[in-house]
Amino acid sequence: MHINENAVRIAVLHTFVEFNAKKKNMDRISDAIKKVLHYEERVRMIVLPQMINGIAAYEEIARKGIKISGETIPGPFTDGLINISRMYGADLLAGPILERRGSKLYRSSTFISGSEVKRVIRQVMTGGRVSGHKEIPYIDLDNLGIGIYIADDMFYPEIALILSILNPNVTIFFPRIGNDIAKQQIIAKARTVESKNVAIMVGGIYMYKQEILAVIPTIVIDEEGDEIERVDKVDERIIVLNVNPKQHSNSIITNERKKLLKTLKKLLH
Repeated sequence: MHINENAVRIAVLHTFVEFNAKKKNMDRISDAIKKVLHYEERVRMIVLPQMINGIAAYEEIARKGIKISGETIPGPFTDGLINISRMYGADLLAGPILERRGSKLYRSSTFISGSEVKRVIRQVMTGGRVSGHKEIPYIDLDNLGIGIYIADDMFYPEIALILSILNPNVTIFFPRIGNDIAKQQIIAKARTVESKNVAIMVGGIYMYKQEILAVIPTIVIDEEGDEIERVDKVDERIIVLNVNPKQHSNSIITNERKKLLKTLKKLLH
């Protein structure tokens, strides 16, 4: 992959997430971001693991004695992230937490920039207690398009086709914790080949009362579906990668593709 001189630098935190320990998690995240920005220049965005609020977002984790409950977005959790973003002057993409909106629960990833919540991406295809939210999981920045798969969304070809048409510069996968991670890695690599861009599967080390419940690998995947970096140890690591910016042309989205995109959007409703 050729990286041009205007590449956008993205940092990904592979770190510990402890359930029922929100403050400890937030302090750890803040310290890691400080370290990133001390050693790395021009980092535009920092990607954080799932459930850093210390609350389970998956039944598989909750069965181990950890309750499931939702938080509001915006709310106290995102206020804490905004403070961190403001302190270090960095955009943050936080992995999904369980969000409560009225009587519904969603798995929601939050993008924070300029000291405010700019975008909330919610899982599209769900079942059980968690609702699906029928919006395209895509963040459109001035020089960067970001496609996001939350949990089971990666298994649905219509979502993959929509993101392929939108042509993001980077795709970020937040896998379902507790399910077959190896299978999800295979699907993530296939989706990356389809979309022909670099991708990140965001993992972490999940703990409860000093017991390690799961170690989810963090993987960087190139356009050919090959792993170019992998962290799967019980150790905090920071991955920094360069992503080519937009070519300032949505000319690749022809009228025919726009019509197809409009049709596919209807499938989400």
